[in-house]
Amino acid sequence: MKPRDIFKLAVRVLGLVFLYHGLSALPTVIPLILTSAFGNFVIGVLMVVWPLAVAWWLIGGAPLLTCRAYP
Repeated sequence: MKPRDIFKLAVRVLGLVFLYHGLSALPTVIPLILTSAFGNFVIGVLMVVWPLAVAWWLIGGAPLLTCRAYP
């Protein structure tokens, strides 16, 4: 394997870590989302959506990151 392939694999594994983090926060956040307070709703959604969005980008290969690392 070339160093570029190893880097891409490491990026995707990091994406799996973010996916796990986002999904593990889901049971904690469900009560926050179901309450009537808007602040709790926003915090609850961000705790889940942010790691899942980063995971989606990293698992997809993170083209901007890989092109920056290996031009």
